Amino acid sequence: MIKQKLINRRKEVDKSQADVAFALNIEQSQYSKRESGLIKISKKEWDLMAKFLSCKLEDIYEPEDGVYIINNENANGNFGNNNTYNAFNEFAFETMRKYIQKLEEEIATLKEKLHQKG
Repeated sequence: MIKQKLINRRKEVDKSQADVAFALNIEQSQYSKRESGLIKISKKEWDLMAKFLSCKLEDIYEPEDGVYIINNENANGNFGNNNTYNAFNEFAFETMRKYIQKLEEEIATLKEKLHQKG
């Protein structure tokens, strides 16, 4: 899956693939494969790219399979009781809602196909 949000942001701040690759300490060809979705981008790389491109992770992040994962390995933000991190925000809830809706549509399609065969 092509990482269009990442590409757009990189171009907005006038950075080349080679610039981002250097920041990640990888070859430009390896970075290109990440942008085009041929190689999975790690959480650490997403964080580094957001910092390098001076933006929030949400501005560039696109999941590999259409599922957004909220990972708070290096959490910065509001900590609640018992030192737990409140990682879910409106962006995360909206993303989950859309994904659930997509799954419900797929289930309905599969049920219809099953009904037609039966």
